Amino acid sequence: MSMLTLSRTLFLVAFVAYVVSAVLFVYRLVRRRARDSRPLATWANGFLGAGLVAQAAGIVTRWVGSGQAPLSNMYEYMSFTGWSVMLFYLLLNAWYRLPALGAFVAPVGVIVIAYASVFPTDVQPLVPALQSYWLVLHVSFAALGEGAFAVSFGAALMYLLRTRSEEERAGERALEAILFCGLVLVAFIALALGMKLAGYRVPVAGPFGDVVEYGLPPFAGPQGVAPGSLGTFLGVPLPLFQTPAWMAGANAARKLNTLLISLAGGLVLYGVLRLALRVPLRVAAARTVATLDPAILDEISYRGVAVGFPLFTLGGLVFAMIWAQKAWGSYWSWDPKETWALISWLFYSGYLHMRIVRGWEGRKAAWVNALGFVVILFTLVGVNLLISGLHAYV
Repeated sequence: MSMLTLSRTLFLVAFVAYVVSAVLFVYRLVRRRARDSRPLATWANGFLGAGLVAQAAGIVTRWVGSGQAPLSNMYEYMSFTGWSVMLFYLLLNAWYRLPALGAFVAPVGVIVIAYASVFPTDVQPLVPALQSYWLVLHVSFAALGEGAFAVSFGAALMYLLRTRSEEERAGERALEAILFCGLVLVAFIALALGMKLAGYRVPVAGPFGDVVEYGLPPFAGPQGVAPGSLGTFLGVPLPLFQTPAWMAGANAARKLNTLLISLAGGLVLYGVLRLALRVPLRVAAARTVATLDPAILDEISYRGVAVGFPLFTLGGLVFAMIWAQKAWGSYWSWDPKETWALISWLFYSGYLHMRIVRGWEGRKAAWVNALGFVVILFTLVGVNLLISGLHAYV
């Protein structure tokens, strides 16, 4: 067995362990039976720890087998980010002994790693600009920081659900919107992975003479592709319409198509859950955290940012600028990914300033934390989906 084959096997083992762990965490929190809690928490943490070790071994074997740091494309980067999420959960749980946090954090880690699997998993040779140890420092530290932010977000979301009030209408709508956005991401990953496993690919002639390969049914086609000219999908003509001319770029149609399908899938998931639960998602989620101490959740959300911020500062800004100067001759080029990394950094800088200097705690701090992670998600996912730039990993 080659190192790369072993690496793929270890990644699969890790993913299965993470999924089992996430299911056990959620099941434990939903049941809320005292006699069940300790064994379930032990098993859930055990599976998560086993997955963490298996994935770490998979990263090392991929590095050895490819001869390069496995951080050069979206699959490798998001996989490492997912590993970071699980790592920081275990570290913070070891300190605070709050396995209920795993019910909100472990699914986030699973979603991140599943999202990584949407992208090509083959080892891609590094272009000259990426052949630098600054790449390893930049990407690994940024991913570690984002992993800590994800754990912090989980605690902040739990705090907001624990302290929610029906009278705070804007906050209630925002909580429901956050949960809906999570469902949109889940829908995208499920659809993209399903189509990938089914081998679904549709090559479409783009507006610039190139061929754009769709991994999802091309309901939104490029300019110049007549509706219905690509056949049908479940009886629906492809494409249904052409992407507006003002949306420039070779992949604009594919990105719009992905966004619309993801939103439609999220709406379907949301509708099914609402019918099953018969209450808004925020109400159902709040019931699962009703017995937790808000002060502990508030402290964990702060600790996560306190750990993640210096890591993200080094990886996302300092090491990134040094690497950019060596690779492209400029410390800063206002590339979309650079710009949104700066916005993310400013957001968390504001959070720490208001928390430490102005004494913000509780709901105000939790809301800033939650919105900061939404910005991080847009930096990771939205920029690649909606904007082109030097950092548009594939």
